[in-house]
Amino acid sequence: MALPKAVSCAMTIYNNVDKENGKWVFTQLDGVMWDNAKARNVNVSGIANADALNLVIPFDVTVIDDKEYKEPKEWKQSTENSWTIQTGDIIVKGFVDDVIMTQRDLEKKYDEVYVVNTIDAKIFGSKNMWHWEVGAN
Repeated sequence: MALPKAVSCAMTIYNNVDKENGKWVFTQLDGVMWDNAKARNVNVSGIANADALNLVIPFDVTVIDDKEYKEPKEWKQSTENSWTIQTGDIIVKGFVDDVIMTQRDLEKKYDEVYVVNTIDAKIFGSKNMWHWEVGAN
């Protein structure tokens, strides 16, 4: 399901390797569909962030450095030369290669930083249509 360049973009995903010590590893992906909305909500306690991202990642997305995709449980067993996508991962628009300890490290430098909260694998039709639909805030 390679997306045309006119509607696709690059992104970087940060997977947390060690929550206690704040160790994150990143993977750069090219050819995703990025659909975001910047918003603010006013609630009883004041203004709250209501930014949202809907992301489509084809199973055959271009992975920089040729890392292999692994399901989250398998990835936790061996993170070498691989990547995954799971809730709590951090997504940044474009290719970035910052070494980070927290999400805030990225938010200080980039405008488009989100945390994954939903992942749906869409495995239907021919293999070139298979993709993940990812929601993030």
